[in-house]
Amino acid sequence: EVEGLRCGVLEDLVALLAEWSPIPVTYAGGVNALADLDRVKEVGKGRVDLTIGSALDIFGGEVAYDDVVAWQRQQEEGER
Repeated sequence: EVEGLRCGVLEDLVALLAEWSPIPVTYAGGVNALADLDRVKEVGKGRVDLTIGSALDIFGGEVAYDDVVAWQRQQEEGER
């Protein structure tokens, strides 16, 4: 519904996925800022992964790929 449109994450859907999915789940679509990564982590209670495509600068978007990589590495460091 929002994939590729960069119009924002559907937070209510992320929350539902976190609450009801019995298996790991990945949300796709709507990302338009680096802050969306933190928001999905928060709303998804750490149970919902996120994939980013057209929002990345390498695909013509405004979210810097290097910033996303740095964010992920920071998350991994926090898990140790």
